[in-house]
Amino acid sequence: MANQQSLEKLQKLIQGTKNQAINDADETTSQQLTNNFAGVNLEYADLSLSDLDDINLSDAILRSAYLLCANLKRTNFSNSDLSHANLSGAIMWFANFSKVNFKGADLRGASFRGANLEGANLEGANLWRSEITNSKLIETNLTNANLTRANLRNSNLTNANLSYAELNDANLNEANLTGTNFSHANLTDVSLKDANLTGTNLSNVNLVGGQLNRANLEGANLEGTNLYCTNFSDANLHNTKLRDTNLNHVNLRGVKINHGTELDDKWYLVWDIVNHGAYGRNLSGVNLENADLKGANIGTANLTNANLESANLRYANLSNANLTNIQLTNANLADINLIKANLDNANMEGANLSNTLLFNSIMTGALLNQAKLIKTQLCDAELSNAKLMMANLMNANLKNARLLGADLRKINLEGAELDGAIFGNNLGIYEEMKQELIKRGAVFQDEC
Repeated sequence: MANQQSLEKLQKLIQGTKNQAINDADETTSQQLTNNFAGVNLEYADLSLSDLDDINLSDAILRSAYLLCANLKRTNFSNSDLSHANLSGAIMWFANFSKVNFKGADLRGASFRGANLEGANLEGANLWRSEITNSKLIETNLTNANLTRANLRNSNLTNANLSYAELNDANLNEANLTGTNFSHANLTDVSLKDANLTGTNLSNVNLVGGQLNRANLEGANLEGTNLYCTNFSDANLHNTKLRDTNLNHVNLRGVKINHGTELDDKWYLVWDIVNHGAYGRNLSGVNLENADLKGANIGTANLTNANLESANLRYANLSNANLTNIQLTNANLADINLIKANLDNANMEGANLSNTLLFNSIMTGALLNQAKLIKTQLCDAELSNAKLMMANLMNANLKNARLLGADLRKINLEGAELDGAIFGNNLGIYEEMKQELIKRGAVFQDEC
């Protein structure tokens, strides 16, 4: 129940107004109407910190009113005008805001847990870090609203309008977003795990870094959307539109697609490799730039002249694969299996090959400038004429590796195992360094 002191304050604000709700001459009547303030005019009123739990303010005029940190649990505001009002920090659990006008309202940090906002107008409202969990927002207008870091977990936003809204870092896990319009909204780093996005409009949306694990996107429209680094693992993309979409570094593992899924050929191939592998396949010349192929099985495949620049291949199997002339600049090749792979003339400049297995691999003439090869296993590898300028081979295993004619300018060999490693005619090896490497087990062949 509402606090008596707050009710008295409310009554004083109402007394004398044009549409007075309390009859001052009849105290008995006043007492009977103490929780009913339907239709009152409280424009610009200051009710901050008030306790107005479970009162009736339906059809009230509260334009530009101040209700900062007020207790409004279970309060009925249906059909009221709260445009440009300040309710930041207010507690509004299970309150009724159906068809309320919140246009331009300040609702930062407010809590709407379990509230009814069906049909409400929240255009341009500031809901930064607000809590709207388990709430009803069916057909709610949230155009241009600021929902940065807002928590809408398990809420129902069926057919809501969130076009041009700010939803970066918002929590929409398990929300019902059937038919919701997100066009041109900013959903950077949004979490939509287990959400229902059936038939949702996500066209031209910024969804960079989004988490959509197990989300249902059947029939959704994502045309022209930026999905860079988004996680779609185990999501349902049946009949989903993904044409002209940025899927760079998107996780497609476990994703369900069907004949109705509109997906560009490149990303269909990425989906196929991630979910079914490409062991022994001929992928010569394919363009898989910026693809997320983490953990894929591509052993013995033919990838000659393929483009995997900036691709993520961590934990993948590429053993015995033919990677001649492949483009792997800035790729993530950490922790992968490249045993006996053929990397002749491969371009791996700036790539991360830390902890990678390269036993008996062939890298003649490979470009490895500024590559990261920390703790990389290069035992018996062929690195003759390779370019390793500014490469980091700290604690790498180079036992019996061949580095004849390799460019080793500014290379880091701190802690590397060099027993039997064969050097000769190398750029970047000065006499003092040569003697140190010999002490560590390196062998230098006579230079021509």
